[in-house]
Amino acid sequence: MSAGPSVSAVRLLPWTAHQAIEYLLGAFLVLAPFVLGFADTPALPVLVGAGVALLAVAVLSRGRLGIVDVLPHRAQAAIDYVLSFFLMLAPFVFGFREVGKALVVSVLAGLGFLVVSLITAYPVTAARPPRRTPPPPAA
Repeated sequence: MSAGPSVSAVRLLPWTAHQAIEYLLGAFLVLAPFVLGFADTPALPVLVGAGVALLAVAVLSRGRLGIVDVLPHRAQAAIDYVLSFFLMLAPFVFGFREVGKALVVSVLAGLGFLVVSLITAYPVTAARPPRRTPPPPAA
C-alpha cells in the first residue's frame, strides 16, 4: 500500500539519526550566540528561537527518540524544511548579516539541516482508509 510521494529526495539517512541531529542542532543553536560571542546582536533571539523550535519538534516527533510522540512525519518534514529556509534567510531578514559568526552559523545550520532533511528516510505511514458511510435506513 503506497502512502503517496516521499517528503525527501533520497532516503539515505535513518530516521533515528535525523532525530538525533535535531536534538544536537537545536542545542547548538541555543548555545552558539553565547559560546561564539555574538549574544549582544540581533542574532540571539533568532537563533535561540530556532533552536528551541527545533528541540520542540524533536521532542514531539514520532519515533525512537521522540518523547511525546504526537507530530505526524509529514508535518515534521514540513517544519524541518521551513526551519531550514528560515535559518538561511534570517541574517538578511533580521539584520545580522554584518555579524560574521552569526551569519555563518545561521546560513550553514540552515543549509546543513536542509541537506539532512532531503536525505532522511522519513517513515512512510499508510494512508487512512476512506471512511465508510452507514447504509441508509430501510424505509
